[in-house]
Amino acid sequence: MLVILFAFAALVLAMLMMFASFSMGGGEEEVPAIFKITSITHGTNYESILVMRHTGPVTYNNSNLNAKFYKNAQLFCKIPTFYNYVPTHHYGVQTMSGGGCSGHTWLPGEGVNINFKDGTLRPDDMVMAEIYDTTTGLIISRHSFRA
Repeated sequence: MLVILFAFAALVLAMLMMFASFSMGGGEEEVPAIFKITSITHGTNYESILVMRHTGPVTYNNSNLNAKFYKNAQLFCKIPTFYNYVPTHHYGVQTMSGGGCSGHTWLPGEGVNINFKDGTLRPDDMVMAEIYDTTTGLIISRHSFRA
């Protein structure tokens, strides 16, 4: 009887510790930086060109990727797809080019150049890119870079 009581107490204690871990954020996994911002250039008119490179080992289907970009913790741009993306003023992107967005897949090592609307990014802005898998709705990459 005493053994059962101790086992029950240990089980309750373990459950409480697990609950405390989740409530303090300790149960969340960190999002990897698969797609990394490698540079942001400004030019004389603050052209705001961001270069991002695929640093992971897996090939991704561009139709299944979308992105959100944050400047100083504020969402400023959503890119709905990396396949056959047509820039419009609605998204704040003037052009997008590079091997990573030129076909059906984004291969490891390939990059993407995103030319945001002039004046979007300024020196010292903190820029964060989040890349999502649209088939699962999950974020697969997050990376921050100081402009």
